[in-house]
Amino acid sequence: MNEQEVIPNYKSLKITIWLYFFLWIFEGALRKWILPSLATPLLVVRDPIAIYILVRALYLNVKFMTPYIVFSFIFTLLSLAITLTFGHGNLFVGIYGARIMLLHFPLIFIIGKVFTKEDILKLGRVLLVLNIFMTIIVYFQFSSPQSAFINVGIGGEGSAGFSGAMGYSRPPGTFSFTTGLSIFYTAVSVFVYYFWLSKEYCSKILLYTSTIALVIALPLTISRGAVVAVLIVGLFAIMASVTSAKMLGKLVFTAVVFVIAFLVLQNYVTIFSLGTEVFMDRVDSANRSTGAGGGLKESILLRIVGDFLGPFIDLFTHPMFEGNLGMGTNAGAQMLTGKAVFLVSETEFGRLVGEQGIIFGGGVILIRLVLALRITVKSWKLPKEERLLPFTLCGAACPALFQGQWAQPSVLGFAVIMVGLVMAALNKVDTPLENSTL
Repeated sequence: MNEQEVIPNYKSLKITIWLYFFLWIFEGALRKWILPSLATPLLVVRDPIAIYILVRALYLNVKFMTPYIVFSFIFTLLSLAITLTFGHGNLFVGIYGARIMLLHFPLIFIIGKVFTKEDILKLGRVLLVLNIFMTIIVYFQFSSPQSAFINVGIGGEGSAGFSGAMGYSRPPGTFSFTTGLSIFYTAVSVFVYYFWLSKEYCSKILLYTSTIALVIALPLTISRGAVVAVLIVGLFAIMASVTSAKMLGKLVFTAVVFVIAFLVLQNYVTIFSLGTEVFMDRVDSANRSTGAGGGLKESILLRIVGDFLGPFIDLFTHPMFEGNLGMGTNAGAQMLTGKAVFLVSETEFGRLVGEQGIIFGGGVILIRLVLALRITVKSWKLPKEERLLPFTLCGAACPALFQGQWAQPSVLGFAVIMVGLVMAALNKVDTPLENSTL
């Protein structure tokens, strides 16, 4: 009876969260193809939505406040005060940097409170549908010249493609940059794996088609990051699935299907074999440019080690306090210098401590690290029959939560949505996080 009373009250919140989700995917399309003249203001198109969700959640008395939010507010507001008093002093740049933790970070916990398991699965099925259309767009972007309309850049100028290999550029799909496309396929892979391994309903035609679309798309992205991320999600799905001999058999069957799909596509679909050749050429080129030998395995391992350890090594080269909030984002740099450059750091840890110093920037890093560890452990400790969804989601959510470059709007939206879905999956099996402590 309580559930029946509460769910209708959350309808407006759910609709707005869905709007936030769709704007995450199509924000780049608006800035490139539909409203290019409004490309700059559309950079923050999800911010008003985030404000509405926060205000509406407070009005509906959604109990989403946690120590994570409280401490993130304290660190961010103090950093903003230091920035405006002793730092760069630009109010708009400071607010742009502060909005990440003040507006978007709390949405994680609101999604966790108002979404049900069925909401998560609906979103997953929508992702499977969108995946098919996204892959069609990627196909045309990959095979078309950079001067074609489908490859136009932000504001309708230049090209949105990034350097790839063999004369081909990395396509961005409907996103502003190729990073957004990589994380989109990471999100898609969660539900491809889940619906193959679970008993939840999903149209077989949709699942088969979307699976093939994902397999085709990965080499066409020419993105090592996308391949690594999808493999990580697969590892989490495998770990959560091996709970019985029956599940092991289903897992083996799923793996065989993927291998067969790959071999058939490689031998009979020209665009796929071409994409694979271009992707492998980029891996080899990256190895040569870094002086690393070997193939894909070495490239992936070096990238993971470098991305993980590098920021820790650099962490303590910064002062205790910094007044650079917002300066580490491309938009903030544009406002300060007129150029979209990295004024602080290209890595997320480097940006946080470079903007806020070791105390407050390190505090935000700690919040994100602790939350990532906590939801992973909670997911793993669930009964075997309830573990698959939240733990597979963790495979996509936790890397984005811990080290995702939140200064990039697409990555921020992805992290908010995926971590929010993990929280929702956990809360719906009676493991609420509202009493979590740091």
